[in-house]
Amino acid sequence: MKFLLKLSIYFLNLIFFFFKLLPVRKKIVFISRQANSKTEDMELLEKSIISYSDTTPEMVFLCKKLESGIVKKIGYCFHLLKQMYHIATAKVVILDSYCISVSVLHQRSDLVVIQMWHALGALKKFGFSIVGEGEGRDKDVAEIMGMHRNYTWILTSGKRCVPYFAEAFGYEESRIITIPLPRVDKMTDKYYVEDVLERIYIRYPLFKEKKVVLYAPTFRKNKDISKDIEDLAKEFNDDEYIFVVKKHPLMNVDCKFGIIDNDFSTLDMLFAADYVICDYSAVVFEAALLNKPLFFYNFDYAGYSGDRNFYIKYMEEMPGIISADPKELALAIKEDRYDLENVKNFSCKYIDQQSGCSSKFTEFIMSNI
Repeated sequence: MKFLLKLSIYFLNLIFFFFKLLPVRKKIVFISRQANSKTEDMELLEKSIISYSDTTPEMVFLCKKLESGIVKKIGYCFHLLKQMYHIATAKVVILDSYCISVSVLHQRSDLVVIQMWHALGALKKFGFSIVGEGEGRDKDVAEIMGMHRNYTWILTSGKRCVPYFAEAFGYEESRIITIPLPRVDKMTDKYYVEDVLERIYIRYPLFKEKKVVLYAPTFRKNKDISKDIEDLAKEFNDDEYIFVVKKHPLMNVDCKFGIIDNDFSTLDMLFAADYVICDYSAVVFEAALLNKPLFFYNFDYAGYSGDRNFYIKYMEEMPGIISADPKELALAIKEDRYDLENVKNFSCKYIDQQSGCSSKFTEFIMSNI
């Protein structure tokens, strides 16, 4: 297996050598494995870059999930060739996750690669922080695949997260830049929020009549949490509340109570939520920024913290009631037991800038072009 990986990388670099002979253009390439179309952050950056000056650089968006199944994986191989061509002829590449074509290939010395990562802050450990442990990558495979190599800059939401991102990506702290994700601008744009809520209420008219309890669980590798979700959901199976699940894109869950929404992003659904239940997902940072009442369902905390662990002190810092008991959480919500001042303090602690993030990021990109 390892020999085949090394051989494949050798041939990819051979092909890439000829791509690098092509002329470099004033081009920004966006690459994502998180979605099959432009992410919210990419759309916001695109608009900001277009309005930045009269001479807009060429922008290419290469968004495709690496999904299971032999046919889809073969299709992704052709997508890699497309990535390689555009990387070889670009001035700047912007990523929101690990990218094979960036990290395993020998890049031009003048290529600028910006890793903006898809999570707003640092909660659960990832990358090099968990290599060879629990849910982390195999150490040898990570080495062969050049995990997170070839980045010029790495973005994070605040100074408190700098050491965590430096550890996760394996870089000096001087390479970590404090610029929160562009999506933060959406969250403070009242016209955008009004538009989203109008669309949500058209799709789910009951949201106007009931209190919306939103549960946004994190991804768990090789584990089905449908029963745990159902145990929580049935506590809100009455006329006063409506329970909504916004699952991670890579999760498959089943729940006969409430709604499993596939029509809106998690960020959009946060606007409609009256209460937000998290577990270990970084969505806690967006929910805190919106100053939503927060609660934490940690039914598998012992196992999850052993497999993954956290950068921050989970049991001490989460800004809301933490419980493994669905009934206890439901009672806390029904009695409105939350502290919004605590939520606000958490947000300010980990997100340094809470407006103008798109324009700041755009200026940073253009300075590198």
